[in-house]
Amino acid sequence: MPRTTSNDPSGENLVGILDKAREAALDRIRVLREQEGTDAVAIPGDGLDVAHSLEEVEMDAGLIERCEARLLAIDDAFSRLKGGRYGICEKCKQEIPIRRLKAIPFAAYCIDCQRKRNERRPPGEGDIDEPSRNVWTPPEEMDEAADD
Repeated sequence: MPRTTSNDPSGENLVGILDKAREAALDRIRVLREQEGTDAVAIPGDGLDVAHSLEEVEMDAGLIERCEARLLAIDDAFSRLKGGRYGICEKCKQEIPIRRLKAIPFAAYCIDCQRKRNERRPPGEGDIDEPSRNVWTPPEEMDEAADD
């Protein structure tokens, strides 16, 4: 049963937002994996070609890692949805405004609580919310994309 909020009584809009975000993340991972394969130079011409190829492969790997982290956060949002906690701030337990959920469908915290969390940690650390830090198994769609 979808999570209902006062902003979205049926919960259908929230599920649709998450579905679109999940599909976009999976599509992006597929594209990046294809690009990663083409960025690797099979027989490099010189050291500069090798360095350039390695740089592109590393950049692709970093982008894939970020997309996988986003997918993890989206899957965690689906878990919160199933548990009836989607749209509720993990810290203050207040309802997260629908505008925030439309902008960041996997948000686990309201703006105020997220701002406080950001102030407590150094820049660049802790990109994934605590609710998303549990063990995660990549979805089958990602395995299929890797096989292609």
